[in-house]
Amino acid sequence: MHYFAYCTWLNDPELRRYFPEAREVTKGYAANHRLQFHAAGTRTDRGWCHFNSSADAWGNKCLGVVFEHPERHFDEDYDDFERCAVTVHGDDGRAYDCWTYRMTNPGVAMRPPNFYWQHIPDGLKAHGFPQEYVDSVLATYEAAAPCPRADRANPSAIPGRSADTR
Repeated sequence: MHYFAYCTWLNDPELRRYFPEAREVTKGYAANHRLQFHAAGTRTDRGWCHFNSSADAWGNKCLGVVFEHPERHFDEDYDDFERCAVTVHGDDGRAYDCWTYRMTNPGVAMRPPNFYWQHIPDGLKAHGFPQEYVDSVLATYEAAAPCPRADRANPSAIPGRSADTR
């Protein structure tokens, strides 16, 4: 199976916490999608990454990395997120049928905590994404409301399914 990493899982140490046996296939993009930051539903304690495919994402490209992984990971659920299918156009010239996570009910635009946020610029840098795209992600982050618990520690070395352990 192919997974499209577009946010925190671009950073290899974070990806390996969840998908230890993932194998990188290629960088690529999802047309008419964009990365955003939102609180989950009515929560007001933190933001998360959201894979927006609504009309206001039309004409955008969400950059990321295609990973191959064992099928068992497709059955892993997390609070406030759902799996969705997406075609990713790989830098290798191929199209990939992928899946990824997106928020089920994105609330107000809100930044994630610092420990979560740092995976994003670290991953973008490690994969050598274009500076223009990195700048657009930073602008999206800056435009979102500050996280009221920005300095909270990562709550778990081993991720759980509930939002409170991630």
